[in-house]
Amino acid sequence: MERSSQSAANFVHRLAELTNRLAAKDIVVSSLHADWSAFGSWELQAQRGAEAERYAQALIGPNPTQAFGPEVVRFCWDGRDGILIVDASPTRFCSAPNEWKEECSKGFDKAGDGLLRFVEDYLTKRFGV
Repeated sequence: MERSSQSAANFVHRLAELTNRLAAKDIVVSSLHADWSAFGSWELQAQRGAEAERYAQALIGPNPTQAFGPEVVRFCWDGRDGILIVDASPTRFCSAPNEWKEECSKGFDKAGDGLLRFVEDYLTKRFGV
């Protein structure tokens, strides 16, 4: 039987591997909250790398109030109920994304490789990379 300490480390490691694969495709994971003790639930927010860089440059430019931020896609995994919810929101000037609109929800048997593969494939198709 796997020790809890190793199970928690593996949980975080699998999510970190996902962020590395996304980074190789120029997808920025701008937020990641992982809660092993809540049935392995997590929330991940991602955006196109080029859009994140454009926004950062616009904010320090001559007209920062004209800057518009990247579209952000959020994945919320409920490990207890086995449901993944996908939302998207624009980022307004000097604001965090807060206009979430659900794009889809999908059930999974467990938080295994199929779940993380779905997230990676979804973002790859959604951002056209």
